[in-house]
Amino acid sequence: MSPDEKTYAKVILPLKLRIDVSYIVPGCLNESISAGSRVRVLFSGREYFAVVHSLTNECNGYSGKLNEIIEVLDGFKISSEQIRFWEWISDYYMCTLGEVYRASSGIYPSASGVKFSRKRERASVGREFILTQSQHKAKHEIEESFRNSKPALLEGVTGSGKTEIYMSLAKEVTDRGGVVLYMVPEIALSRQLEERLGEVFGDNLSTFHSAMTPAARREASVKVSQREGSNGQIVLGLRSSLFLPFSRLDLIIVDEEHDPSYKQSEPAPRYNGRDAAIVLASIWGANVLLGSATPSFESIYNCNSGRFTHICLNERYHGAGQPVVEILDIIKERRSGRMRGLFSGKVLDEIEERLAVGEQILIFRNRRSYSPMVQCSECGHIPLCRHCNTSLSYHKRKEELCCHYCDFHKKYENVCPECGSGFLEERGSGTEMIAEKISELFPKARVERFDAETTGKRSEEKRMLKEFAGGKIDILVGTQMISKGFDFKGLSLVVVINADSMLAIEDFRANERAYQLLEQLSGRAGRGEKQGKIIVQTSLGEHPVYESFREGNKRLYDQLKERQEFAYPPFVRIVKITVKSRDRLRVNEAATALGERLSSLKGAEVTGPFVPIVDKIRGEFISHFWVKLPRSGNSMAKRWIFTTGEEIEKNFKGTSVVADADPQ
Repeated sequence: MSPDEKTYAKVILPLKLRIDVSYIVPGCLNESISAGSRVRVLFSGREYFAVVHSLTNECNGYSGKLNEIIEVLDGFKISSEQIRFWEWISDYYMCTLGEVYRASSGIYPSASGVKFSRKRERASVGREFILTQSQHKAKHEIEESFRNSKPALLEGVTGSGKTEIYMSLAKEVTDRGGVVLYMVPEIALSRQLEERLGEVFGDNLSTFHSAMTPAARREASVKVSQREGSNGQIVLGLRSSLFLPFSRLDLIIVDEEHDPSYKQSEPAPRYNGRDAAIVLASIWGANVLLGSATPSFESIYNCNSGRFTHICLNERYHGAGQPVVEILDIIKERRSGRMRGLFSGKVLDEIEERLAVGEQILIFRNRRSYSPMVQCSECGHIPLCRHCNTSLSYHKRKEELCCHYCDFHKKYENVCPECGSGFLEERGSGTEMIAEKISELFPKARVERFDAETTGKRSEEKRMLKEFAGGKIDILVGTQMISKGFDFKGLSLVVVINADSMLAIEDFRANERAYQLLEQLSGRAGRGEKQGKIIVQTSLGEHPVYESFREGNKRLYDQLKERQEFAYPPFVRIVKITVKSRDRLRVNEAATALGERLSSLKGAEVTGPFVPIVDKIRGEFISHFWVKLPRSGNSMAKRWIFTTGEEIEKNFKGTSVVADADPQ
């Protein structure tokens, strides 16, 4: 390079910018900078840590004054594979590269370096995996799929020993010096699995999730990026672990692949961890194994189309077979006088029988609080959140009315603010009420409640799980947090209260989600030698979801034909567009203008604007659009939607437009 020739760096800033931002590389940094370097730059009067996307000797005709890069931060670089992954996320999920970088920037080591904490070393026990004949067969089919460079979907009934297969495959990879990413959808599952994996992989195991301290997360990222020698490594993490700075990746395992928790909702990038894992694996040339007892319709579709290999595991690893399913019609129970408050007499008899022989019970209600709302019996007034258009939930222990959207709360006073009467009544039931009522009915039983309110502290969550596993808790009342992945040998009965609430939502996936949840719940019962049982209290006993669940033949997957007939995913792609503003009139005007623009989008089916049931959240009024696009060849349309949304934001000040690809 001649002395007069300059080098320019196009950088990625942690900002929502659609423009390329370039800087001059001063001569003193030419030797230390390259694509992927982290640098300190000045932008709009503020300093930022940026990532060098590319270097060039041309400034692309820009005639203004360019700033110089201030410094190269350290020797740590973002790999070309990771930048390719960021570019795919940005393109597919309709956001800027800067937003993707911002989502992952907290993962990487700080400029001042990382001090490793002194931890007790975990020695692996060199465990040999003893698989059943059916597990061996499934593992062989998975390996055959890998040899054909196809992702594998392992559909195994709950308790079939999918985790044993995962660990056996992972151990073979790490023994060869390879790297495995083992993904789970929720922190609670990672905590339970960490100890189990630690016994097998020892110090070759790293854990990564948002509940860890920033220092611990950065330490995990350094271990991933700077592997020592030929040691293999396994990383246990949630969806954010996809952004770790891998220097090698051989296998990605996505457990509970159907779980909607893999989808990021806010902020951007609004990515699906399962789908992004498949892309990241293809970039690295790694294998992918998806696992679930209740696969998503998307994964079943990919199997039917030949993209994935479908492998089934239909036998429980050990135990007394599949749980007995009983669908209990509470309308008939009420007519015959067998209902006792929230519970059927049949349910109470079953609980009493299990308690008498020292067995445990799980009662499921997917709503925390004492009751979802309170209402004045005199004038009918229902207290609403001041920031959201929704009722406040009553939390009896805290003596508060709380909003589960924005966390607004106020002291509960049994006086109607409208008419002044003292006749506020609870409407509906939550886990807190159910735990109270069941304690009154079985005063000698040890009852605990497992939901977001009672497990806010990790110590409380660990205590409850440990005590339930150890038989110190007789009845556990819980939300969806307790429905998957946990293995309790003494649990023989699961009761689902108000199951129909799972179906009473405006979502084309409602039936699919309800069925998956019921299957996951049934899998908690009978993990030991005694056969388990699940009782579902419903007013809709003939509903297809309950019929399919009772018969155990997964007839629900026949709904794929309906999805195809009415053009719903997985046969099309959907983009959900949300228009928000603190001014109701403004949001209506912006939505009308956006609707006019969307009507010109070729090859798309647009529904909206329409107002959701909860049309105000955190002080912002909301309007929605649904845009159906072809499964493939839709990149141009999505870029047009994103750009059009930005134009609406500019034309209607105080309005935001959010586009969400593949919403869950």
